[in-house]
Amino acid sequence: MDLEFTVTETLTHDLGRINEINYDFEEITVENVSFGVTSKKERRIRTYTANIKREQYNNLVGRNPDALSFDDFTHVLRPFIMGFYDKHELEQAFNILDQDGSGFIHIDELSNFLTIINQYISSDKLINYIRKVDINSDGTLTFDEFRSLILKGVGRDIVCEHL
Repeated sequence: MDLEFTVTETLTHDLGRINEINYDFEEITVENVSFGVTSKKERRIRTYTANIKREQYNNLVGRNPDALSFDDFTHVLRPFIMGFYDKHELEQAFNILDQDGSGFIHIDELSNFLTIINQYISSDKLINYIRKVDINSDGTLTFDEFRSLILKGVGRDIVCEHL
């Protein structure tokens, strides 16, 4: 099975700050399918769109004291969706999510971010995703485990409701 994807990022600025983010994600899977002695390539295409405006985000988080600011949210969302990162971008995202400064990202810290864009993700499903990269099985993410979550596309799967 071959997997290809493209992501288009569009940021709308006003007075030097981001007011809207839009990600268009296209995933193409090509798989050889056998029918007895014959086989053919089957191609499946899925598309996902994430579009969030600052005002909309602020209304969603309401009075949640643990919610990230819109600016922090956009810094964290980018590597999740893109599946890669610039030099210090991942460190910044990790530090934003590690709200208690423990050096680990706990499930509830990750949940505060993810439930904004995937309201259907349950704690159980989130834990199952985390298990894919949680090397020491402690239910938290170290920086290296977080990097693995991003590079393996697990974060994007969660964001895109690829459940």
